[in-house]
Formats: sequence, C-alpha cells, structure tokens
Amino acid sequence: MRPTSGSLGGNGESPQQDLTPLYAAKNNLLSKLPAEELAALLLLSTHVDCDLRDVFYANGSKIKNVYFPLTGMISLVTELKDGTSLESMTVGCEGFAGLPLFHGVTTARTLAMCQIKGAFLRLPAESFTSLLAEAPQLSALLHRYSQFAHEAVSQSAACNSMHLIEQRCARWLLISSDAVDSPEFGLTHEFLSQMLAVRRPGVTVAIGELERAKLIDHRYGKITIVDKAGLERAACECYRTVKDRRRELLS
Repeated sequence: MRPTSGSLGGNGESPQQDLTPLYAAKNNLLSKLPAEELAALLLLSTHVDCDLRDVFYANGSKIKNVYFPLTGMISLVTELKDGTSLESMTVGCEGFAGLPLFHGVTTARTLAMCQIKGAFLRLPAESFTSLLAEAPQLSALLHRYSQFAHEAVSQSAACNSMHLIEQRCARWLLISSDAVDSPEFGLTHEFLSQMLAVRRPGVTVAIGELERAKLIDHRYGKITIVDKAGLERAACECYRTVKDRRRELLS
C-alpha cells in the first residue's frame, strides 16, 4: 500500500488542493455525508494506492484501519482450516471495509484483501471510532450499510449453494464492475476460481462461454463487459436482488 502524493493525513496538515469533491464523487457513503462530517473524516484519512492481493487485515488479526474504496475493490474472504477460501462479500465504491469496528468488535473474522487494484481512503481505527460519536449522519449511513452487508452475505451464501458456475461467474463480473464503476477491470482465472471456490478449469469454461456469447472481452489479464444487459440475463437472480436492495438502502 502506497500513500498517494498530496494525500490527507492525520498530521493536521492540509492537502495542496481541496480534494473533497473528488472523494465524495468516488465513494457512495462519502457522497452522502454533510460537508462538515466529510471534512472531519478526510482530515483524519490517508489516500493510498493498493495492488492486487494487498492485505487490509487478516483473519484473527486486530483491525487497525478502515478503508473506503475509491477506484479499487476489496474481497472479504472466509478461510477454512483445510485451506479452502471463499469470498463472502465484495466491497467497492458503495461502502467500506472494517464493519466489525462499527459494532465495537476489534478483531477480524475474515480476510480482507485487494481484489481490484486502485485508490482507497484509509482511516485509523481509533480515529474512526472517535469520529462516529461526533458524526451522526455517518453513523446513520453505516447502520444502513451494515444491514445491506448482512443481506448481501446471506444472498451470496444461497447463490454459492444453488446456482451454476456460469451464472455465479456472470454475477461476480457484474458486481465487480459496479464496485469500481467501470466496465473494465483486472482479473485472472486463478483469482476468480479462488473467489468462487471452484476449480480453475471450470472458471475458464465459464469465461469462455461468456466471451463466445459476446458479453465480455477477456485479454491480458483484464475483463471488459461489452454487453451488460446480456450479462445480466446470463447471471442468476442474486445480482438483481442485491443491486435492488443496495438501491433501497443506500441511495
């Protein structure tokens, strides 16, 4: 993780230019904060760039920071004792990672890692918890986000149990595109197979079918969604269910 030049830090210094509109535009939660609450949050934050597989916090570790995605995406991954890993939720520009802290829990029970590289706002845990007491709108928004996260994880569990790999793959691609607000993002078959907890050949077949249907383009480790409506039809019902609930709770 690399702090970005001119980032907002907790040292009391001001950035070289007012980046408040940029941050508000890039993250849904930040965009809904009153100006004074957003300014207070940004003063305590650092703008960092993260690469694929960078770890934000590990399973069983103390959560030292919360992260608000701007252009990147985070995977919350459940790890089993036999080494199996399964993605339980993605966190993109609609939310933040570090929800246990909001509920007064300081230890993580999932692995949080960078799934799509990009920019994030990092806020120290102590600053975050202190800010909540002085930022009622932030607290209210995070209550609603917490409900959304609970429902999204529940839907994901049902999806992983009931739906075909091709449907789940299409759903995952759509969620990732929404999370970074872009039709193009980095992806490898190996990483996707880990997130969906399926063998790599199965992912390769699913990606190939979506590409032959001219719904996506996949080359040089990048996915481009070329027919979003068609990809939605190829996905299972879970994508639309979660997206509609996100709109209801977070818009």
